[in-house]
Amino acid sequence: MCPPRAGLPTVAVLSYINLLNYMDRFTLAGVLTDIEQYFEIGDSSSGLLQTVFICSYMVLAPVFGYLGDRYNRKQIMSCGILFWSAITLVSSFVPKKYFWALLLTRGLVGIGEASYSTIAPTVIADLYVGDKRSRMLSIFYFAIPVGSGLGYIVASKVADLSGDWHWALRVTPALGLLAVFLLVFVVTEPQRGVLERGSERELVYTSWVTDVKDLCSNYSYILSSLGFTAVAFVTGTLALWAPAYLFRAQVVQGTMHPCTKATCNSLDR
Repeated sequence: MCPPRAGLPTVAVLSYINLLNYMDRFTLAGVLTDIEQYFEIGDSSSGLLQTVFICSYMVLAPVFGYLGDRYNRKQIMSCGILFWSAITLVSSFVPKKYFWALLLTRGLVGIGEASYSTIAPTVIADLYVGDKRSRMLSIFYFAIPVGSGLGYIVASKVADLSGDWHWALRVTPALGLLAVFLLVFVVTEPQRGVLERGSERELVYTSWVTDVKDLCSNYSYILSSLGFTAVAFVTGTLALWAPAYLFRAQVVQGTMHPCTKATCNSLDR
C-alpha cells in the first residue's frame, strides 16, 4: 500500500505532467498562422494536424487503459512521456517541403500522450477514496485549462522572442525530461484497488473483450461518454482555431499587421 505521505507529492507531479501534456497539445494552436505561412498551406491542411492527433489518441487510449490495468503504470507513463517529448522535438526540424512529416509526428505525439492521460488518473484513484479522491482528481484535471492556455501563451511568446516558430516546439520536450525525472523518483505507484478491495491480489483480470462488453452494458457510462465526446468536440475546435481567428479579426480591424514575416503572431503594431 502506498504511504499516505506519498499522496500529495504524487498528485502534484501527475498534475504538473498533465499541465505539460495539454500545453504541448495546444502549442501548435498558438503558432498556427506561422505554420500555414511556412508550409504554404490553408486552413483545411492545418486543421489536419489536430485531426491526426485526435484520431491516434482516440484509437490508442483504450489500448493503454488495458495495459495500465495489467502492467507497471510508472514505466508505461515514463516511456510515453519520453516518446512524445522526443517526437515533438523532432517535429520542430521538419523541412518546409515535408508537411506530411509534421502530420506524422502529430499522430505519434497522440500515441505518447494517450499513454499518460488514460493511466495517471487511475494512480490518483488508488491513493484516495471518497471526497479526497474527488478533490485530488479535480486538481489533476484543473491542469487541463491551465496547460491549454499556457500552450498558447508560451508558443506565441517564444516565437516572437526567437523570430522563429520552430522554437515553440522545443520548450515542452525540455520540460518533459524533468517530468520523467519527477515521475521516476517522486511518484510512488500504489497497489491497484487496494483501498477498496483490500489487496491487489483480489483483483480479477479479464480479457479486453469482456471489459468492453461490460462497459457497453453500463448505460450511464455510455451516455456520459457520448456527452463528454460532444463537449470535447466543441471545445477542441474552439481551442485550435481561437488564436488564429482572433489574429485575423485584428487584421481586418486594422489593429494588427498581416502575416508577412517569419512569425505571424507578433504583437507589434
